Amino acid sequence: MEEKETKEILTRIQSMERELSFLKERVLSLSQTQTPKESPRSISDPIPTVDHQTEIPLNEGPNWFVQWIGENLFVKLGVFSLLLASIWFFYLAIEEYWINESVRIWIGLLLAIPVLIYGFRVRNSRPYLSPSLMGLGIAVLFSAYYSGYLWYDLYSTETCFVGLLILSLITVAIAHSQKSEVLFGFASLGAFLVPLLLSTGQNSYPFLFTYLLLWNVLFFWVRKDTNWKVIPLLLLAANHLIFVGWADKNLVDAKPFFPIVFQLGVFLLFLLREFQTLETTKLKEPILTITAIGFTLGLGFVQSFWVFSVFYPIAKPFLLTLLLILFYGLYERSIRRTVLSLDKKKLYDVIGLFGLPFIVSLIVIGTSGKLLAFSLISFAFLVTITSTYSKQLYMYWAAFPVWFFALFYIFAFTYRSQNEIPFLNGRFLVFATGSIYLVLSYLYSRKFSEFSKLFLYAAYPYWLLGTFVEIYLGFPEEKKLFLYTLSLIVYGLIALSTGFLKKIQSLKYVGFGSLSLVIIKFYLYDFWNLSLGYRILAGLFLGVTLIVTGTLYNHFKKETK
Repeated sequence: MEEKETKEILTRIQSMERELSFLKERVLSLSQTQTPKESPRSISDPIPTVDHQTEIPLNEGPNWFVQWIGENLFVKLGVFSLLLASIWFFYLAIEEYWINESVRIWIGLLLAIPVLIYGFRVRNSRPYLSPSLMGLGIAVLFSAYYSGYLWYDLYSTETCFVGLLILSLITVAIAHSQKSEVLFGFASLGAFLVPLLLSTGQNSYPFLFTYLLLWNVLFFWVRKDTNWKVIPLLLLAANHLIFVGWADKNLVDAKPFFPIVFQLGVFLLFLLREFQTLETTKLKEPILTITAIGFTLGLGFVQSFWVFSVFYPIAKPFLLTLLLILFYGLYERSIRRTVLSLDKKKLYDVIGLFGLPFIVSLIVIGTSGKLLAFSLISFAFLVTITSTYSKQLYMYWAAFPVWFFALFYIFAFTYRSQNEIPFLNGRFLVFATGSIYLVLSYLYSRKFSEFSKLFLYAAYPYWLLGTFVEIYLGFPEEKKLFLYTLSLIVYGLIALSTGFLKKIQSLKYVGFGSLSLVIIKFYLYDFWNLSLGYRILAGLFLGVTLIVTGTLYNHFKKETK
């Protein structure tokens, strides 16, 4: 009845507002003696109604943060405070021996039951409180049952393990039915603690890794159709922390099968699950999902590197390459299974960059010396071509620091080897290959990005730099200055001639710049430092070159205007 009366009152208020608005317009139209600035509303024009909203939900207004603190954070802190108080009181009762051993266990078990029942009953009316209460009850049950084994030897290790495992599985079932991330967190904590709490120090790693892998398979199945954000990261960290704790002391003495299968299994399960979550999510920025994918790849690669270094050091680069191939295979599979909007494409472009630093590390691991420099330049070139082909601008930008490192890594080997012939050695091959790759990168990607001009601008200086390095390392001191000048003349003349014949403006600029450097160098440095014979040769070559250049400019003067 009250709701009906409220609607009638609102209807009457709206009717009165329309009548009042009409009367105001009539008064204004009668009182205006001059042309009004804007025409009055016609009587027949519809009067907009005003919707009155008596209450604004907190989660739709500016106070959503207050609601999150009040309904969610405060509840969890309150439950945690009660748990601490209960633990302290229980500890005091034990210290004062107010209760004996068996009663202590039964008290813990009995106290958990009403908490669980109440948490289950309010699952619909108090969704923030219910998971916390049920998690509290499960934690009390877990602690009480484990205490009976740890302190009082009431049952064997096998019995305790089975009981704790059953309790964890029941919690998983409840969490799955209610889609509760908090409850699954409690279940996961218990499941990962069970083998650690019951460990007898016998290094039974086949059982440990089999148990943990089965638990990850269960998580892979439970996470289906859920939007959990934090639990995947926590479980990923738990898997790798347990592995590190075991491997630090036992990896060298173990057999390779179970550690490798465990690492590969966790790697596959988490990537499959997180890629599937990314495919189905409607969020524009699923940051935690992308973070989980990145940490899965990073931790999996680092710990696989550790394992392969112990068991298969020679085949390590090959095995780690297969790991990265597997990652990009799942990446491509996920792209094909989703509809790529603009936002989704940006996310996948970012994920595609995750493997680049690990590929570079593989190149560094698998090769050395000049072969390493050649491999790095080839990899930078392939990344540029691939990113251009797939239209991934993020990967295209990421190739630039790889280019920078690859091009100048060769300077770590700028020394002369025995029986080395200038310009016919691996070092100059790297310089020449880098220059060719730079030109090809520009030609292939010039329609994709304006940054492609950087490749063109770097190609000729890099070639020239390689030439100077060969002259510096391969010829005696009295010939170096002349050969520097000669190389600038030859390259400048070739670039200028080709630019005029092929009508390539950039080559004209290159040739003009080289010859300008020769002129400056000759008159400011060579003229005073070269011996008479080399000074004559330099002047001769420079004079002929300048005459040829002038002839070219006059012959093609229409193009230069």
